[in-house]
Amino acid sequence: MFARAKMDRGVRVRRRNLSSAARRYLEADAIVVSIPKSGRTWLRVFLQAYFCALEGIPFIFDKYKLPNGKIQRLVYTHDLWRHLASAGFADRLRGKHLIPRKAVETKPIILMARDPRDVMVSLYFQWTRRAHAYRGAISEMIRDRRLGIWPVVNIMNTWMVEWGSRRDFKLVRYEDCREDTEKEFRDVLLFLGVDKVDVAAMRQAIEFCSFENMRAMEAAGRFETKILKPGDVNDPESFKVRRGIVGGYRRYLEPGDVEYLKQAISALDPRFGYRVEERRSSQPATS
Repeated sequence: MFARAKMDRGVRVRRRNLSSAARRYLEADAIVVSIPKSGRTWLRVFLQAYFCALEGIPFIFDKYKLPNGKIQRLVYTHDLWRHLASAGFADRLRGKHLIPRKAVETKPIILMARDPRDVMVSLYFQWTRRAHAYRGAISEMIRDRRLGIWPVVNIMNTWMVEWGSRRDFKLVRYEDCREDTEKEFRDVLLFLGVDKVDVAAMRQAIEFCSFENMRAMEAAGRFETKILKPGDVNDPESFKVRRGIVGGYRRYLEPGDVEYLKQAISALDPRFGYRVEERRSSQPATS
């Protein structure tokens, strides 16, 4: 299914969702898609915090709705990754985690991307320290045919082929958000149809969703949702808001592993803008 020789071709997508979950995609105002650990929670908390700030109400981490009248519902999904990497047989058969064809063709789509090398390290800690669903070493996981780097690259390429040339598609890169958070998040709001961005509310929301604040809130258990709870409060690597360092994957990998990841990155669609030799940064952001 994920043969390396076919990585640049993507996967064949039959977007048939026969589950009750299909309805939420069809009712959405926009859909946010990502590989897990690409910074989606950071963006999600920002959007929630922004619209809450506009209305002067406390932060609400609601699963689908935003408390603003114009953009009423966003759906967040891992789409193909969830379908191929972690869904059970019955869910795959029904296409439960796939965006239905009609929704793909009619809904604005935001693709939240992050350098797959950093994604792989964060995914490893997600699967070993939070989900407790993987017991192998990180060098084994990055080579795994279901959970490893090649499936991630393959799926990202498929998404870009599907949506990259559309006018109602926006690529949001984690690294760009780290470099200029205000500009990138403002652009997201404009893409979602906000006519005039409230600068004060935006800056308040950016401060709220900062790495330091979100990590402190997660440690204190202030988020009601299990999405933002650590696997073990005494284990920093088990936090949802873990480290978020751009290029931080190198500190966890052996030289042979880094080289293996380079080969995969060389097959990634160039429109993502990730180079084999990435810029390094020590600045954290919410992951």
